[in-house]
Amino acid sequence: MELTKEHFEQTIAATEGRIIKRIDDSQEELSRMVSDGFEDLQRRLDVREIVQAHERKLKKIEEALHITL
Repeated sequence: MELTKEHFEQTIAATEGRIIKRIDDSQEELSRMVSDGFEDLQRRLDVREIVQAHERKLKKIEEALHITL
């Protein structure tokens, strides 16, 4: 294989293309990971339904005991 300027430029261009593709793929993967992380965090922090269920149970306890807490 002859080492010419043309061969060198082709090799550099091919390498650059592979690097850009890997960067693009990594950015997409990172974006998915961040999105999944935020969705998981939001799901774990959203405790409204849990609080509402506890409030209903507490109300039933109050009614059963004839008290107000």
